[in-house]
Amino acid sequence: MATFNNNTTDKPKSRKVIKRNQELYNPCFKEYNLSHKCLETNEYNYKTCEPYFENYRVCKKFWGKVIALRRADNITPFVPLPEDRERIKAEYLRSHKYS
Repeated sequence: MATFNNNTTDKPKSRKVIKRNQELYNPCFKEYNLSHKCLETNEYNYKTCEPYFENYRVCKKFWGKVIALRRADNITPFVPLPEDRERIKAEYLRSHKYS
């Protein structure tokens, strides 16, 4: 006979909690959602949605560089918090030539 544990860790997370976690750990979550929405809207025509995919790739490349720099400088959290991202992005663009 199976027993059930009432720990909160065993309960499935709500969509709101999952979305918040994705926003925390994926600085390109908005771009990710926009690319998927484009696919759904355009009946999965990848060519139509290419600008969204390119925007997502540029975002991932940019934040990958920022995260690598923060990791090298031992700045935690390595992935900046959502409320700090605009400030960090502006600082990075001011101090580094983005390529």
